[in-house]
Amino acid sequence: MRETVTVAQAISKAKWTINTPSLIILFGMFFGSIILYTEKYFNGWIIALGSILGIVFAWLFWSLSIVKWKIWAFENVRNVHELKRKAIQNNLIWKDDSWFNKTEIINYEQKQKLKRLEKKFLEKDVYYDDSSVPKETIVNFSKGGIVFGFVFGIGAIVLGIYTFLQERNNYFILLFVAFGLYFLFITIKKATSNEPQISINSLGIKLAKKDFMDWHYITDDFVESRRSGKYTQNFLRFEFHNQHHEIQIDDLNTNSDKIEKLLHVYRVRYEKNNPSES
Repeated sequence: MRETVTVAQAISKAKWTINTPSLIILFGMFFGSIILYTEKYFNGWIIALGSILGIVFAWLFWSLSIVKWKIWAFENVRNVHELKRKAIQNNLIWKDDSWFNKTEIINYEQKQKLKRLEKKFLEKDVYYDDSSVPKETIVNFSKGGIVFGFVFGIGAIVLGIYTFLQERNNYFILLFVAFGLYFLFITIKKATSNEPQISINSLGIKLAKKDFMDWHYITDDFVESRRSGKYTQNFLRFEFHNQHHEIQIDDLNTNSDKIEKLLHVYRVRYEKNNPSES
């Protein structure tokens, strides 16, 4: 096995070759049925049929394609634990106990290949140091986010007061003012905070308002993406002395990929300095 493909490349390939065609099939059949209806080729039932067939054929495409991608990805990517976790987070595959895994269309030969590839999960993921990463990284709130908070909060207050003066009996507008005040208060707290939200180095991690935590007792550290409808929130999460810790990183002056890289690099440096504990 050459294992020359990165996790990011494997995830990107799955999005373009599986998710995108599945969505094209799904929405193509749905809007195609609407066109057939508006052009009066069929009655309204064609829209319902197009919607159902779109779901069926899109799922059929996923069921056939995802197995081929799994075999290719697990063969060519070294860090299969990270790959699997990120594939689940990106809704490419399902957790092991999910019923949806039973809908995969897989033949005997593919099943045997995946079974052989399970041996790779017995090994730890491998990461390397990066000289471009400083001895310590301090992560604070994003300046752009703070500016946006001030503009949005003040704008909401001014607009709310102006509207209330124009419509004095509309007390509902005062809720808009209250929301602006709350948003402005939160932004001021962020702007005046002197404590870094995350400090990370080769010794461990320090989160805002928490004590320093050293690498020796940190486990399961990674960035988790949580989806809620259209929105995705990213969290740095880990276990320390078997206690769960997490912090949302979306409004910080970095991104999820950089945070995850820092976790890997500083962990490598810690293990290099403490070989007996790795």
